[in-house]
Amino acid sequence: MVIPESALIIDDEVHVRAFIKLLLGQLGIRIFYEAGGLEEARVLFAAHTPELVTLDINMPGGSGIELLREFRAANDEAVIVMLSGDVQAGTVKAAADAGADGFIRKDVPREQILAEFRAIFSN
Repeated sequence: MVIPESALIIDDEVHVRAFIKLLLGQLGIRIFYEAGGLEEARVLFAAHTPELVTLDINMPGGSGIELLREFRAANDEAVIVMLSGDVQAGTVKAAADAGADGFIRKDVPREQILAEFRAIFSN
């Protein structure tokens, strides 16, 4: 399993960013960047080229799916994982079609989130 060295966590909720950072730290990721909005995320992505991006779908002022498309076009090497409570089939398909490497529900137990990240890193 190859664990990324750096991660950009994008979510408008501070407590969600803190929780994901804690989980990713348990997996061995040590460098973190955090963004609460789309513009901040764009700046951090361009400046740091993180190996992993976790991205919320529903963001104030725009769509995480659109940001996913931008990031994928700019860097096809980054692992981009969508994190959302919106698990409608259309949303999951849109994320996959836009190039997401994974889709993890935010509202599942911690161990399940960890297992899903491990599975993504194993591919």
